[in-house]
Amino acid sequence: MARGLSSDLKTEFANQSIKPIILLTIGFATVVRLTNHYKDIVSDGNTFTSSGHLLNISSKSESSEINVANFQISLSAVDNTYVAAVLNNNVSNDEVTIDVGLLNGSDALIDTFNFDRGYIESFTINTQRATMSLSCTSHFSDFSRIGGRQTNTGSQQKFFSTDVGMEFAALTVTDILWGRK
Repeated sequence: MARGLSSDLKTEFANQSIKPIILLTIGFATVVRLTNHYKDIVSDGNTFTSSGHLLNISSKSESSEINVANFQISLSAVDNTYVAAVLNNNVSNDEVTIDVGLLNGSDALIDTFNFDRGYIESFTINTQRATMSLSCTSHFSDFSRIGGRQTNTGSQQKFFSTDVGMEFAALTVTDILWGRK
């Protein structure tokens, strides 16, 4: 289903005065919100700080296969706020959201859309260049997942050693249809 465009957005498209910006949210113990715009931006009651600490976000690739995509976020480590956040807390699996905001000709935010979302997998700090890189993985990964049970005899017998009820499960389900016929 196509997304309808607001009249404000249609007007700005007609005037060719749309300015895209990045709105980055990092779910540290104290949530960090950054933008690459020259001034602070307020979106949905949250203030995204324009500090120059957001250096780079790696490009995004897509495919028709479901996969766990990775992306990198580079932050300045000149101010030790972010360095302290990653060194003093367990940031693995903290959520990261990258939204693109659209500004009109007078720098008012008129619309946003989600560009990427994922979880912090690891981080590196480069003391020579005073940068910090967050390696993030897409929301298809789940670091806190607890392995579930499968419909086979081996999985069933882990919990019930004498039960052979799943011995013929593969014969009863031959095809699972996804979507419409």
